[in-house]
Amino acid sequence: MLKTSIGILSLSIVVIGLFVHPVVIGVHESCSLCPFQPNVDEDILEIMEQHYIPSTTVAVVRSNSIIWAKGYGEQQRLDLIHMVGSVTKTFTATAIFQLYERGVLGLDDDVNDYLPFSLRHPNYTETPITIKMLLQHRSGLSKDTDQYWYGIAAVVLQELGWENPYDWLTYPFWIEGHLTPNGSLYNSSAWTAHEPGTNRFYSNLGYDVLGYIVGLATGQTIWEYLQENIFGPLGMQSTGYNHTDFEASQLAVPYIYMYEMDPDSEGNEAYPHHSILNYGAGGLRSDIFDLARFLLVFLHEGVSNGTRILEKGTLEEMEDLETAWLAPGNPLIQWGGWGGTEGDALAFHAKVHAYYGGNTTVPYGVITLLNQGQDSARDAAFSITELLRVYIHDYDVTALDCTDGWILQAALAVAASAAVAVIALVIIVKRRTV
Repeated sequence: MLKTSIGILSLSIVVIGLFVHPVVIGVHESCSLCPFQPNVDEDILEIMEQHYIPSTTVAVVRSNSIIWAKGYGEQQRLDLIHMVGSVTKTFTATAIFQLYERGVLGLDDDVNDYLPFSLRHPNYTETPITIKMLLQHRSGLSKDTDQYWYGIAAVVLQELGWENPYDWLTYPFWIEGHLTPNGSLYNSSAWTAHEPGTNRFYSNLGYDVLGYIVGLATGQTIWEYLQENIFGPLGMQSTGYNHTDFEASQLAVPYIYMYEMDPDSEGNEAYPHHSILNYGAGGLRSDIFDLARFLLVFLHEGVSNGTRILEKGTLEEMEDLETAWLAPGNPLIQWGGWGGTEGDALAFHAKVHAYYGGNTTVPYGVITLLNQGQDSARDAAFSITELLRVYIHDYDVTALDCTDGWILQAALAVAASAAVAVIALVIIVKRRTV
């Protein structure tokens, strides 16, 4: 009977200990609940004033959630939707790798296997252009042309009363018209002097071709494909191409600081809300919450909060590809490293920068969205991101201290529970021996 009592009481010790602190697993997640309170308000407002930024929305992602977000300036709602410019390319590349993973297309496939016309460099007509070349900005296509920008923003130019000198075609027909020598919109400056596959040259035109290929390979438009395979599964309800799909109050007002264009003018000029026709390269709009959901895919081996978008091996292969950024060796998707992924659109700048792979104990990211289109707005986004990076690394150390303290508290609680149980056991033993 005494042995039975001791056995029951020993089990009670364990149960009591687990009841007081149920699990000592996922400690970093527990510590992420500690408040992240960066003292950045004055600095961010100063950066905005220096660069004439009307509104800024910023978020910090830690591990699996947003731990801090704030809006500054004229529009301060956190779900404010901005155009994200070349951050669009990360979605296009993800779509291509999903199709590669599913065997729908191959990275080394000739793009002419999919296009309804022949795409060849005019000076290297015997050299195939592959999907991988487009992904890596090695296709021989240039960044873009003046004609390109007039064309893809034709609607907003018309609303502003600005003359568009080009009879631009609707999507996707402008792609053939602009890039092929016999096309009605052909411009030789759309091509560099380099043979496909030999040099890296950042290309919006190349990613627009990739977006077109996504549609041709699947029988869907790229926006239909992304909705079905990325936006929908991740719960990204504030991401899309067409501004009319969203409430106007949720859209960040587009601004251009007019002094760069007209030295006699003062301040920012608001543009009408608009959509542009470069669906593969820069036409997306989103908010901090949706971008955080997408970023988690790359911070957690292809999975965002339980939803797998890419297999781990596919993601690794994707990240192993080099591309045309600042230096050789930079990865295809530049979330980490120098500067992060950034995007410029007419009257908008976006920046997404991640810290992972050894930089911190758990993955972090900073998302910065600005609604102003002068060149120095990019510097503003970089400055805000760097400002928060310092706080993130300090917080990461604090989280480790919190971890140690939390474990100590748990150990003390379990020890206290055990002590109480031992005292009870001694009392039981003494009573039975009397």
